[in-house]
Amino acid sequence: MSYLADKRKEHEEACAEAIRRKDYTRAKFYAAKTAEFSLKLAEQTDGKVAERYIKDAFEWIEIGEQLAESKTEPNHRKDSKVTDTTDEDQVTESQTEWLVTEKPKVSLDDIAGMKDVKQLIRDMILDPLSNPEAASKWGVAEGGGILMFGPPGNGKTTLAKAIAHELDCPFYLATGADIRSKWSGDAEKRLRQLIREAKSHPVSVLFIDDLDGLLPRRGGHSVVDNRVVCQFLAEIGGFEPAENVMLLLGATNTPWNIDEAVFRTGRFDEKLFVGLPDTDARGQILRRYLKDVPLSPETDLSAVATDLDGYTGSDIVGIASSCKRAGFRRDISGQADAMVLTSDIEEAMKRIPKSVTPQLMKKYQAFNEKRF
Repeated sequence: MSYLADKRKEHEEACAEAIRRKDYTRAKFYAAKTAEFSLKLAEQTDGKVAERYIKDAFEWIEIGEQLAESKTEPNHRKDSKVTDTTDEDQVTESQTEWLVTEKPKVSLDDIAGMKDVKQLIRDMILDPLSNPEAASKWGVAEGGGILMFGPPGNGKTTLAKAIAHELDCPFYLATGADIRSKWSGDAEKRLRQLIREAKSHPVSVLFIDDLDGLLPRRGGHSVVDNRVVCQFLAEIGGFEPAENVMLLLGATNTPWNIDEAVFRTGRFDEKLFVGLPDTDARGQILRRYLKDVPLSPETDLSAVATDLDGYTGSDIVGIASSCKRAGFRRDISGQADAMVLTSDIEEAMKRIPKSVTPQLMKKYQAFNEKRF
């Protein structure tokens, strides 16, 4: 405890001195380190003492963000690097728990529909990372943070895997549940390890699924939640000029439950809405999942796709599976030339209603239009 308190005080004083010298690059670094050690002190305490350290950490993160907007007038050599070799959490060995070692087989072309979304992914992610010199020439960012949000069952996780398939760089995949822990202080440590390992590569992609479960809005009664949010803000805050390129991807079904500080510049500052499949995409999904089974001549999948307006991708897969089971039952009962009938589809649609309501779609639209 005394070591952590001493380190926190040391970084606070170093930050103040750097500000006095108008050396804002160093000041940003020391503000981040002060926040980090405040957070570590919170991990070692509980109750109101822990809450006070968490509040202190958030305040130092805000100071760092304010300094990031200041004009930098360094008093040290341009090629010097601000480091703190006493940080016991520096990455010293590979943390392979979240590293995807086998490239996913799914590609963007395998995903039904989403023409606009896939083009945005190419513009914002694939092309800049694949063409760094051209990106630098035109001032297009290679990394950054992108939040994919929308109703469940529409391919957000599949899109992330397709991005990993397209890129030739380390890809880290974790969920909020993977990172969280019942042990005090362990969730923050695991999050810190994950981010720092991803940052240790020249180019990398970090995808966090179910982001709302990891970074909920502050103000609740969970001290652990507040500490985890604070840890994320400290690690992904743009306090220092990055020497590597890291693309930060997140996915959520409930973006309005995520702490708003997560959406500030330098974190998830781009939003990508992954909505319901259009008519063409619904038709592609039906044909893909029913391609190997016999259909009755009167079954018109294009007409069925039109009738499925408002259904999610997973809803449509469920309907296709129900139809195949109906044909299977007829087959094993001895019916000759068993096939999927139009009535099977109609019956499946009665049993499997739309999982997304108009009210929920309005919430997504409102979030998409919101500015942070």
